[in-house]
Amino acid sequence: MNDTLIQIGTREDWGSESSFGIRQSDARHHTYIIGKTGSGKTTLLRNMILQHLYLGHGLALLDPHGDLADELLDHFPPSRANDLVYFNPGDLEFPVGLNLLANVPPDSRHLVASGIVAAFKSIWRDSWGPRMEYILHNALLALLDCENTSLLGVNRLLTDAEYRAWVIRQVKDPFVRSFWTEEFASYDARFVREAIAPIQNKIGQFLMNAPIRNILGQVKSKIDFRFIMDTGRVFIANLSKGKLGADKANLLGSLLTTQFQLAAMSRADTPETDRRDFHL
Repeated sequence: MNDTLIQIGTREDWGSESSFGIRQSDARHHTYIIGKTGSGKTTLLRNMILQHLYLGHGLALLDPHGDLADELLDHFPPSRANDLVYFNPGDLEFPVGLNLLANVPPDSRHLVASGIVAAFKSIWRDSWGPRMEYILHNALLALLDCENTSLLGVNRLLTDAEYRAWVIRQVKDPFVRSFWTEEFASYDARFVREAIAPIQNKIGQFLMNAPIRNILGQVKSKIDFRFIMDTGRVFIANLSKGKLGADKANLLGSLLTTQFQLAAMSRADTPETDRRDFHL
């Protein structure tokens, strides 16, 4: 591995100057940048990211404010224009499809469902319950076994008997099928209303936002996170809270982080020496 130095600054030592920073090998052990407002955290990040870009490294930036994402676009190396994947949920004219349930291998579906549930739970932790998590997990696992579904199918699965029957016919996991055909089917109407209401509220609240619905509701996903990591692409997500709302920006950021985590875990099929470094 080329152990290049990402320069942070210079230091003086007995009248001479030398560079100091973070080596590529050290960056594999994570970096934590803290400081008061206005102390230069964003400037430091920008300078470090630009160095990675000019060195040809792969990276992803999830920006909850949008300013840093815009700055990087303004200073993006022309030589790497073909490597750029720009994700802007605020763009209503050209929404990029991101279907979290599409093209997931059977042996990864439980991981994907768990990751999505964990992302929702991280946002609504104070109003989360085990029953809600149990039903949502089974809903996601059922939809993952079907073709041409998305997060829009969750609430429909819970409320539309015909759609639920269509989904159940395609479910291959015997435990998930048993949940829907036996356990859920045995619930009385009042219990069903009480059990699914929290899921409907949270999923509905999230997907009520038109930009997010236009992205997550598409059947075909246009973003391949494993491909981005393996080929050293640059993924920049403008998750401006001012445009999306704080809770929705945070949730979308959590879902994107989960996708990169799952893609990173899937790289276990590649020898470590052959894996290309990727920075998030």
